[in-house]
Amino acid sequence: MENTSLIAQKAIKDLLNVTKDMQVIKDEDVKFLAENKNHIAKVFEKVHMWRTNTQKLSIISDEYFPTIHSKFHQSILESKVQTDQLFYLMKGFEEKKLEIEELTLDLEEINTKFPSKRIKIEVKRLELNIAFKKYELNQQKIAAEYRMREIKDWTKIQKALLEKMKGKTEEEIWTKDAGQIEFMFFSTLTNLHGIEKTTDGAEYNNLMSLAKFSVQQAKELNIYDSLVKRCNKYQLDSLKFLGKI
Repeated sequence: MENTSLIAQKAIKDLLNVTKDMQVIKDEDVKFLAENKNHIAKVFEKVHMWRTNTQKLSIISDEYFPTIHSKFHQSILESKVQTDQLFYLMKGFEEKKLEIEELTLDLEEINTKFPSKRIKIEVKRLELNIAFKKYELNQQKIAAEYRMREIKDWTKIQKALLEKMKGKTEEEIWTKDAGQIEFMFFSTLTNLHGIEKTTDGAEYNNLMSLAKFSVQQAKELNIYDSLVKRCNKYQLDSLKFLGKI
């Protein structure tokens, strides 16, 4: 089986063959693309789509998602999006293959007809469409590989987070509401720490309102004291600012 690099090279080569006589770019530019097709193919294959593993971890950093539960729910949202799009991509990939088959049949049939200027034009159009669809097919294949990488990385992260939530019930883990108050308590206090820098009255009121609401909810659920013990310096500063400690 051909590897991805060879498939990409062939797809670009075929596309260049049917577009070489087009006048949209200069002759020397056509020559440049032809001479560098292997490098261009490697660029298409290797350029990193979406996020690196480090970037994934930064998304669920303590600054944005200060609890294990909130990290988990953001990570399953990320992987759900990638998985959903992978399935659409797989469907599109198969449809594209069928389109190529149909166009190839059209080309075979038209080549049996008496040659004329109109037939020659149609042959060129079919060859162009087939070559470009093969190029698109290759891009879809590369995208699918990167979407799978996203899914695998997020799944690995989720399993590590699940390990940290051992002892919790299925409902406590998988229900987002179950950890929402705890998440809001820490995140709103973190955001409130920067309130002195804002000059926007609406933003000021929003930060204050959310922090007060989160503190009140924690007190009503009798988890306030336990949450305070887990606060970092910035969150404790925010509680002092609110006059809560």
